[in-house]
Amino acid sequence: MPILTKPSFGPRTSIIYITVGALMDVWVAVWYFAFGRGEGEALSRSTQFWLLGIFLTGLTLIIIGAFLGSIGRAARKVEMPPPSAVNKEAQIQQTAAANPPVMMAPMPAPAAQPMMPAQPVAPPAAPPGYVTRQ
Repeated sequence: MPILTKPSFGPRTSIIYITVGALMDVWVAVWYFAFGRGEGEALSRSTQFWLLGIFLTGLTLIIIGAFLGSIGRAARKVEMPPPSAVNKEAQIQQTAAANPPVMMAPMPAPAAQPMMPAQPVAPPAAPPGYVTRQ
């Protein structure tokens, strides 16, 4: 049995947060530079609100992802077992590998008997004293 079968969640989650935040910021910037800076046109208040909100949300996700990466690395160190337990587990694994468990021999298969063809069954004999009509 491996000592640590499920690594900490931090690194994977960190990558997801940073990726989503960066993509949000990139697309906000693309929209702004493609459509938001028209000649002499000012952006409406609601458009400014949504642009700034989405941009800051993406920035926040990038910051959370950056902190989650360091938290995940620290958690990985903490969740590792102490070296004494690792050495003991390694000894147990080596002993188990050197001494495989005793297994019973498989049961022999029953001898195959040839199948006899089905024979017609004779009708039952009439009981004594029974009279048949003809």
